[in-house]
Amino acid sequence: MSTPQDQYSQAFKQTQETMLAAFDAWTHAFQQGLSQLPGAGASPVDPQQVIDQVFDFAAMVLNAQRDFAKQLIATSTVAVESIKNAAQ
Repeated sequence: MSTPQDQYSQAFKQTQETMLAAFDAWTHAFQQGLSQLPGAGASPVDPQQVIDQVFDFAAMVLNAQRDFAKQLIATSTVAVESIKNAAQ
């Protein structure tokens, strides 16, 4: 019997594979449509640079979410303490 962690890992892997297949299909369709536009021979985009930019942006969003969560906990803790003190 597999552990919950194994099940989660397997589900995550399947999700990644499904998303990759969907992204491949989308990329193929997008490239076909893009090739039909005027000026389609414009300079190509460096995939490595795009990956770096996307992950850098994701890191910024995640850091902002972490800061927000910490601020929310700090504010909530102060509010709870104030309520406890007022109730006494």
